[in-house]
Amino acid sequence: MKDWTVTTLLVLALELVLFVTLLLAIELAYRIARRRRFSSPSTQLRSVTAVSSVVFSLMGLILAFSYSEAGRRLEVHRNLVVDEANAISSVWFLADVVQEEAQPPLRELLRRYLDERIQAHHALPRVEAFEAHRARAALLQKQIWARMVTITKVAPDKEVLLLPPVRLMAEVAAKRTLAVRTHITSPAFLFMLGLAVVGALLVGLTTAQGEGRNWPYRLLFALVVSSAIHVVVDLEYPRTGIVSTEEADSLLLELRETMH
Repeated sequence: MKDWTVTTLLVLALELVLFVTLLLAIELAYRIARRRRFSSPSTQLRSVTAVSSVVFSLMGLILAFSYSEAGRRLEVHRNLVVDEANAISSVWFLADVVQEEAQPPLRELLRRYLDERIQAHHALPRVEAFEAHRARAALLQKQIWARMVTITKVAPDKEVLLLPPVRLMAEVAAKRTLAVRTHITSPAFLFMLGLAVVGALLVGLTTAQGEGRNWPYRLLFALVVSSAIHVVVDLEYPRTGIVSTEEADSLLLELRETMH
């Protein structure tokens, strides 16, 4: 079974755990309310309703903000893939203007560099493999830079033409690495999970007003909240679920096919 499949199943399993946890929280609060007779109209019940409105409003705000930020970071991921493909292709085409004898080794370095960059991001979510390929790509980038510097020493008039694209290639690679390492902070994610559980408890207290447990309402709440959090996680880690950046990654694969 592929790593992507295993990771996706793990994320879906965590969503199921969250779904069940929310249902258990609702049932716990329901039983407490029934035992202490919160079901009858009282000042306590009105207080619960007021607090529920505040908590649900805050939960919606946090989920919306997290979704927006995760979507923005996913878009940054895709744009950086396009930038990297353009940067590498620029260096590849500029190899035509260097001395003929220097072109084959330079092009070979570029092929190996692109291979390592592709394999690095395809290795995700295995962070160790990603870092290993990224480190090899960084070493190859230094070799490309050193070779370009040597070429410009022979032809100083080409320095302005050859060196900036190589620097840009390194800058885009660094930005992609930073984008991979940047996610929603653990305190913010735990706060979002905590709000979901608190909301579930309040649902249990509120539904204690009725005669039954109101299962459709419970299931709908747990399903919507757990699915919303799952979507945020999916966007934050696009290679661990349904959302992916494969469409953008295809640009690098297509570029590699042209580098003969």
